[in-house]
Amino acid sequence: MILQIKHLDLPACNHGEGLIWVEKSKMLVWVDVFEKPKIRIFDFEHNLHKTILVPGPITSVAPHLEGGFVASMNGGFYLLLENNDPKYLASPEGMHPNELLNDGRCDSRGRYLCGSMDLGMKEEIGKIYQLDRDGRIKILDENFIVGNGIAFSPKEDVLYISDSRKDVIWKYDYNIEDGTISNKRIFFSTSQLLGRPDGAAIDFNGNYWSCLFEGGSIICVDSKTGQLLKTIPLPVKYPTMCAFGGHQLDCLYVTTSKKLLNESELIKQPLAGKILEISNLGVAGFSSARYAA
Repeated sequence: MILQIKHLDLPACNHGEGLIWVEKSKMLVWVDVFEKPKIRIFDFEHNLHKTILVPGPITSVAPHLEGGFVASMNGGFYLLLENNDPKYLASPEGMHPNELLNDGRCDSRGRYLCGSMDLGMKEEIGKIYQLDRDGRIKILDENFIVGNGIAFSPKEDVLYISDSRKDVIWKYDYNIEDGTISNKRIFFSTSQLLGRPDGAAIDFNGNYWSCLFEGGSIICVDSKTGQLLKTIPLPVKYPTMCAFGGHQLDCLYVTTSKKLLNESELIKQPLAGKILEISNLGVAGFSSARYAA
C-alpha cells in the first residue's frame, strides 16, 4: 500500500500540541498552546469538533478516569470539564520562574508524567515530574533544557524522553509497579538530522515515532537497535506531536505549528497548524491511558 498523508478539515492551530487518541469515545484531542489557549476535540463517531477555552498556556492533556481531562497548564495540573472552570489539582514545588510544564503522558496505572522546559531554551532547568494518583508530585529526573517526547514501551518497562535542544532521545528502565526509573542511556541522537525531536508515539512493535520540529518530518526508530527505520517527509516545517488513532489505531495523526512562520512561509505551507493524518503505515499503535486519582 502507498503511504497517504491527508489533513483533517478543521480550523488551524497557532501552535498545536499534546495530541492524544481517546479510544472509549473515539475522539482525537489536542491543545492550542499559546494563542487563545484551548483544548480541541474531534469526535470521529459524530463528526463533531468542539473547543474548551482555558485561562493560560496549556501543553498536554490526558483523559481522566471519571470524565474530562487532566492538563498541564499555568505551572500546575488541573482537571478540566466542559462548561466548568478548571479545578486545580497540584503544582510542583520550587519551579524555576522560566520553567514551563511541557509534554505529558499517563501510564496504565494512572500516573501522569510530564517533562518541563526552559522558556529561554538555554538552561538545564527542565525535569520529569510524576503526578501520582494521590495528587503528590515526584521528580524522577532533571537537567533537561526542553523535556519532550515522553512515551512508554508496550510492556511499560521502558520510558522514553527527548530533549529538543540537546538533539537526543533517552530511555530508562521503568517499574510500572511503583513508577520509578533507572538505567538512563542514550537511545537515539538527532544531531545529524534536520530538525529537533519533539512529541512522540510508540507502535505495537515498540518502535518510537518522533516529530522533528523544524525538520518537516517524522522518524521511526527501532526500539531494539536504536537504528533509524523510516523518515516520512511532511508538507509542513513544524510538526509537534503524533499519536496513533482511528478505529483500528492504524493512522498516525500529527499536530503542527504555524507560530514561527512568516507570511511568505505561510503561503507555501497552507497546512501549517492543521492536523495531518498518515495512513497505510502497516502498523498500529496505542490509545491514551487515563489519569486515575
